[in-house]
Amino acid sequence: MKRDIEIEFSHWKARKDRKPLVLMGARQVGKTWLMENFGRKNFNKVHVFDFVAMPDLATIFKATKNPDEILPKLEIISGAKIDRQRDVLVLDEIQDCGDALNSLKYFYKKCPSLAVMAAGSLLGVNLKKKKDDAIEPPKTYPVGNVEIVDVEPVSFPEFLREKDNALWEYYISVNGVDPLPEIFHRRLWDAYCIYLTVGGMPEVVASHLSEGDPAHVSKLQQDLVTLYENDIVKYNGEIDAAKILAVLRSVVPQLAKENSKFIYGAIREGARGRGYEEAIEWLVSARMVRRVRNLDAIEYPLSAHDMRNAFKLYLNDIGMLKVTAGITDGSLILDKDFAFKGRFVENYVLQQLAGRTIGPVHYWAERADREIDFVIQHEDNAVPVEVKAGGDKKASSFKGFVNSRHPKFAIRFSERNLKKDGAFVNIPLYLAPRFDACLCESL
Repeated sequence: MKRDIEIEFSHWKARKDRKPLVLMGARQVGKTWLMENFGRKNFNKVHVFDFVAMPDLATIFKATKNPDEILPKLEIISGAKIDRQRDVLVLDEIQDCGDALNSLKYFYKKCPSLAVMAAGSLLGVNLKKKKDDAIEPPKTYPVGNVEIVDVEPVSFPEFLREKDNALWEYYISVNGVDPLPEIFHRRLWDAYCIYLTVGGMPEVVASHLSEGDPAHVSKLQQDLVTLYENDIVKYNGEIDAAKILAVLRSVVPQLAKENSKFIYGAIREGARGRGYEEAIEWLVSARMVRRVRNLDAIEYPLSAHDMRNAFKLYLNDIGMLKVTAGITDGSLILDKDFAFKGRFVENYVLQQLAGRTIGPVHYWAERADREIDFVIQHEDNAVPVEVKAGGDKKASSFKGFVNSRHPKFAIRFSERNLKKDGAFVNIPLYLAPRFDACLCESL
C-alpha cells in the first residue's frame, strides 16, 4: 500500500544535513512497514534492530553512545556489514531503550552519512520507571538532533487510491468550488461510506482490500481495541492503568452527550480533574485519543485563544470507534440516521484533517446551546466548520455565527455536493482531506 508520508521520507533522504528520522504514531499505524518498505526501495540494504524482539540490544547502547563503537557490535549481531553511505539503519520499538533514543544525537553529529530511522509506539509518553527501588528520570528526545514525523492512520484518499485508482485520479483533480458531476459525486460518496466501516488502521484496510470480509474486518478492529487496552495494563504500576482505562472507555458515552465537552464527573461519581489529567495526557501522548480544545474566541491565531480546561476527546480511528460504539456496517453502508452518527462523522472529519491544518483543530462553544463543531486555521484565517452527517442543512449556531461575525469564509462538511453559497463553502464529506483545494477559488 502506498502511503502519502513516503513523500516526506523522500525529502528527508535528499537533505544534505540529514538528521535521524523519528516516526511518531499510535500502535499499528504501520510505522515498521513504512520504514522497511521505504528502506528497501531507496537504500542498498536495510538493517533492522527491534528492541522488543531483541531486548539485550539495550546493553550496547547503555555502554556507549558512540556510533563507531555501536555499529561494529550491531554488525556482529546481524552478521552483515553496515555501509554508512548506502544503507539505512532502522531502530524499531525504540521506546523500550531510552539510551538508544539518546544515542541518535551522536549518530547525527558523529556519523551523519548513515541514514537512521527510528520508531516507537509510546514515544510521546513520559514513563517513570522503577530501578532498584529508585525512580529513574524519564528519557527525553535528543532535541534539535532528530527530525520527527507523525504517522496517521490511512486517510480516505489513500484508501481510495488502493480501492479504485481511476476514481482516485479523478478525486485528486478536484479543484475549486464547482459541483462535481452527479455520477462521480455518488461514486465517491459510496466509497466514503465503505471507508467508514473500515477505518484507517493498515492491517484492517489490507484485509478489506484483499479479502473483503466484513466480519473479519470487525474482528481485527475489535482486536486492536483489546491491544490498546492491553498496552495500558502492561504499564500498570508505572502508570495508573485503572484511571487510563476508565478515561478511554468513557470517550464514547461522553461523545454521545448533547454537550460532548469532556466531564470528569462522567467517568465516575466524584471524579475530579486532578485525578485524571495525567491519564488523559497519557492517552493523548500515546495517540490513542485525539483531544480538541475549546476557544475563547474564533480569531487568528487560534493557539492564542486556546482554553486548556475545556476539551472533547475522540478516538484515534473511526474503525475502532465503530466497534467500540457498537455501530453496524449496515447502518453506515445504507446511510441510516442514528443519534450517534453526528459524533461519529465528526471523528471521521477530525481524522482526515490531521496534519492538514496550521496547528491543532479546535472547537468553539460560547455556551451549551451555541457551539461550532470545529475551528481550523487555514493560512491567516480562522475558519468555522460545521459537520453534518447527511444532507440536512439545519445549523442555527453555525449560521448565526457566520451572519453576525462575517468570517471570510466558513466550511460545511455534509452529504451535499460541492457548492459555494455566500460565505458558506459546502464540501462533501469525502473531500474533507482536500478542503484546501476546494477553498482555492473562495478566498
